[in-house]
Amino acid sequence: MEKLKLGFNSSDLPIALNYNTSANDVCDSFYFKKNDVYFLLWVEHQNPKYREDEDSPRYTISPAVNEGDDESPEIYSDSSKEDLFRSENASDLVRYFNS
Repeated sequence: MEKLKLGFNSSDLPIALNYNTSANDVCDSFYFKKNDVYFLLWVEHQNPKYREDEDSPRYTISPAVNEGDDESPEIYSDSSKEDLFRSENASDLVRYFNS
């Protein structure tokens, strides 16, 4: 399998992404904090055939909760809320962050 590529430069985003992927995750995730609220960015493989669900979009942003504290964050998806963003295109993702 080819190595996952983000498809964008994290330096193009106005927030800092923190790697959050655990061993049981099927795709990479990063958390970020905006206005004291946590979110997760899920990044699926660039090749849909390597995704758990080939119909999943490449990029998804979902609300998150911190079950730790600011010193030792433990960030998890808040499954009680809907995804905020879903797209196959990195340019849409960068625009979303810069809007």
